Amino acid sequence: MSGQVIFDPLFPPMLIGGVCAAVLLLALLAFGLKLRGSFLRAALTATLALVLANPIWVEQEKDPLSDIAVLITDQSESMTLDGRTALSEELAEKIRSQIADDPGLELVEQSISASRDGTALFSAVQKGLAQVPPGRLAGVMVLSDGLAHDQALVDAPDAPVHALVVGDPSHGDRTLRIINAPRYGLVGELAVFVVHIEDEGQTAAPSAVVSLSVDGGTPITARVAVGKDVKVSLPIEKRGDNVVQIEVAAAVEELTLVNNRTAVNINGIRDRLRVLLVTGEPYAGVRAWRNLLKSDPAVDLVHFTILRPPLKIDPTPVNEMALIAFPTRELFVEKLDGFDLIIFDRYTRRGVLPMLYLDNVIRYVERGGALLVVAGPEFAGPFSLARTPLSSILPARSLSKIDTHAFRPTVTSKGERHPVTAVLAAVSKSWGHWGRRIAASSFSGTAVLSDDTDQPLMILDRVGNGRVAMFMSDHAWLWARGFDGGGPHAELYRRLAHWLMKEPELEEEALRAQIKGGQLLVTRHTLADNPKPVDVIGPDGLAVQLPLSAVSPGVFSGTMTADASGLYSVRDEKLLAVASGGSLNPKEYAHLIPSAKTLKPLVSASKGGVFTVRQINDLPSLRRTGIRDRQAGRTWMGLKRNGAFVVTGEQRRPLLPALVMVLVLIGLAAGAWWREGRS
Repeated sequence: MSGQVIFDPLFPPMLIGGVCAAVLLLALLAFGLKLRGSFLRAALTATLALVLANPIWVEQEKDPLSDIAVLITDQSESMTLDGRTALSEELAEKIRSQIADDPGLELVEQSISASRDGTALFSAVQKGLAQVPPGRLAGVMVLSDGLAHDQALVDAPDAPVHALVVGDPSHGDRTLRIINAPRYGLVGELAVFVVHIEDEGQTAAPSAVVSLSVDGGTPITARVAVGKDVKVSLPIEKRGDNVVQIEVAAAVEELTLVNNRTAVNINGIRDRLRVLLVTGEPYAGVRAWRNLLKSDPAVDLVHFTILRPPLKIDPTPVNEMALIAFPTRELFVEKLDGFDLIIFDRYTRRGVLPMLYLDNVIRYVERGGALLVVAGPEFAGPFSLARTPLSSILPARSLSKIDTHAFRPTVTSKGERHPVTAVLAAVSKSWGHWGRRIAASSFSGTAVLSDDTDQPLMILDRVGNGRVAMFMSDHAWLWARGFDGGGPHAELYRRLAHWLMKEPELEEEALRAQIKGGQLLVTRHTLADNPKPVDVIGPDGLAVQLPLSAVSPGVFSGTMTADASGLYSVRDEKLLAVASGGSLNPKEYAHLIPSAKTLKPLVSASKGGVFTVRQINDLPSLRRTGIRDRQAGRTWMGLKRNGAFVVTGEQRRPLLPALVMVLVLIGLAAGAWWREGRS
């Protein structure tokens, strides 16, 4: 219970002040003229002003309010290192226990969750302060390793902010950062990266070994300087997505190896595609392939049509026939490896290409080249390519028989799963008829098109590191002419050519992985009926099996949570896919040594303290302090007493009884009148 005097004026204060001022002037004038009763007039004025002000004695019943302390706990990814999380939990529990023992103190808690954008420490402080009513904040305690990545501006509160830095700042760690990385790279050329290696908390080594690998392949290593921006490079060998993994060797001291490696996606592109098309003789389908390849500006086409074999007797002078000599040695010896695709379109052995040059084609394919053979009537004859050493890599052997009945090409069951023909299967019933097919005795590879008797029509095969495709008919050009409704000749040719040149999107046995919205999506393309579960290795090195379910013919997929930053490796026997979780340079792992640097400005402005806590015994004691007291010491941290309260009741009594004051006023007025009348 406490009391105080307040005024409750009977009239507006301006009116009371005006009346009193007028009466006071008259009293002062009377004093100046030395009139009798001037003192009584002044007393009358003062008494009248006091009565009109109406003083009241107020007694209030107050209940004290407890002060509120705010505890910020850091649960970001960096706190999982070096036992920081366990120590932080012990410290938080001890702080809760100490505050629970003080009846005049409450606790509000706010946590900092893990985020791909780093530690939002200052945002958490703002949220914690927003939960405390004005005038009741005792102090803020921040349990964190001090690694903040948000840019929130926090005004210093009217209470101390104490930084409890969890962890040992003397520990060492090595970090790899990507300064610059290309998004695209030319196939066959070097992709150049700028990296920076930094050693913290220890004596920096002068150099470190960096390794670079594509899609988990054999790594390329290089020794680079530490503490400087340096360039490293590796060749891009395939089109499409190339996941480049960059890793630096571990230092003497390491908090984690997660920040020793990262991954970059580079889209491999070809500058120009070189195609060699050799047509054995003029026929109606010559322009089909030529028009398709010439329509693509990224393709350099070298096309030769053999019009006159070397042994043919023709008296027409060469200069009148406008022919050029077939540069066989230049094409099939000197520049053969420079072509991405070789096409033999109804080629017949006529002495143009020696057997040695065909042997060169075999080695070209086995080293990774691509070969397409379009078989016509010549394939069933004695001068067929099937009767040369080239037959060792062809997926079909000739029966020397030509089937001339009309048929409609059909997508096979495996063709419905193969990326080359899967998208065409839905409209295959409307395709036009063909009128010729070359019979063969044996087949290898995968038949994706067949005739109406299920005999292979288009066959795809792999030989060594290269690929071979074969058309068992030369009537695909009928589709280009629109015969019997035509068909998707351009799309079929294009997809076949791109498969031969190893377009990643057309791989029939492929494994892909990507991370979207914290989920790892694994896609498996296969010709098999039921693929096995794939093995997924996360950034922490733990392996789990992920089952796959059918999405469409030949396509299976599976998903799992991938909320950790780092590399996820997905393996299915010989196939490997790599996905990167998080940003190129995760903020959370950029610097891992505990530090109060980011918190110091706020701590200093609020007169709090900074404490390094390596173990539970390093926790400073809590001390209640006054508003003007020191708020932190070497071994203690202060929580301010605010003295806040809430009024629960109130009693009011007039200080001047009305009857008494009336009598006083009358007496003063009568005395002044009497004194003035005695003149």
